[in-house]
Amino acid sequence: MAKIDLIKEKINYLKVWLGIFVVTLIGLVGWLSSNYDNISSFKFILSFLAVILLVLSIHFLNKKILEKINSLEEL
Repeated sequence: MAKIDLIKEKINYLKVWLGIFVVTLIGLVGWLSSNYDNISSFKFILSFLAVILLVLSIHFLNKKILEKINSLEEL
């Protein structure tokens, strides 16, 4: 397999994980907004930390994808 094809496959794999993170974030925010008054403070804090972790993961994964795309220009 050529190096360019390998990088493209890695980009596609990272995009799958990016989509999973985004869908999970949307689901978690939706759950938080619909159950805000029924959940305990402990669950709220854990959910809020999960939202922060997901946002950071999305940011760094997106940064990694852009780096891989930019590395294709050099090939």
